[in-house]
Amino acid sequence: MWMRSVYSMLLGGTLILGSALAGATNPWEEIKSTSSQAPASIGEYTNGCLSGADRMPLRGEGFQLVRTGRDRHYGNPALTGFLTDFSAQVAGQGLGRLQIGDMSMARGGPFSYGHRSHQMGLDADIWYAQDPRSLQRPLTAWERDNIAAKPLADAKDHLLIEANWDDNVPRILRLAAEDPRVERIFVHPTIKRKLCRIAGKDNDWLRRIRPWWGHNYHFHVRLACPKGDTNCVAQQPVLNEPCGDDLDWWFSDEFYALLHGTAPQQEKPKPKPKPPMPQQCTQVLHSP
Repeated sequence: MWMRSVYSMLLGGTLILGSALAGATNPWEEIKSTSSQAPASIGEYTNGCLSGADRMPLRGEGFQLVRTGRDRHYGNPALTGFLTDFSAQVAGQGLGRLQIGDMSMARGGPFSYGHRSHQMGLDADIWYAQDPRSLQRPLTAWERDNIAAKPLADAKDHLLIEANWDDNVPRILRLAAEDPRVERIFVHPTIKRKLCRIAGKDNDWLRRIRPWWGHNYHFHVRLACPKGDTNCVAQQPVLNEPCGDDLDWWFSDEFYALLHGTAPQQEKPKPKPKPPMPQQCTQVLHSP
């Protein structure tokens, strides 16, 4: 069922991110200030908003923001707190300085490009590679927006790029995966397979690390709904085997036929109507 669901999503084009908003004015991107309301994540990861957001500092112990020109470095205080703690752990274990990319916008909400999720301040993208300049000094504004992210997997051929592999990556991912605040971590399927081979039988920490399309430059950390956020819709817990059949599908004949465009043509499923945003999001959008 899970495999057929992914297949349908790919055929249906729902992974063309933000297509519903392409070319249209997006009020969530127009507003640049956080709301004066109490902090709360409202709705679902792919259909929600964020009140009382925190803005992540440009740089701190173990982290450096990148792509800051997009103005997408806001989060629920639970997320900024996690990122601060996690980055300090990374630094404390001599694993470098994380480069943190997109989080959420000032009041969350949908993007016109780049993401379907990241809407309620509980998602963050973190690059696998670390620019050596960021280890020595703060990056300039130009550098933050122009340094290149280095892929660990080839999205076209679905192969690991061994020359770019960093042995610190499994240690960093394990630190995040074992934090009880984390709900899921999305990585490229090829990277998940590499992690499974490295871990062997000591792989229970890989349960929360999920194979998903497009995460060859960065991993995507998603937190669980914070306690007390009653309008935050939780995801079902991950019950799959850490390195089981759901990973195998990404290396099946069915998947490769889909990847290379040789799968039999099927009628695309009709797109489902986009659900309305939670009522509270109207208040968030128009709050002072």
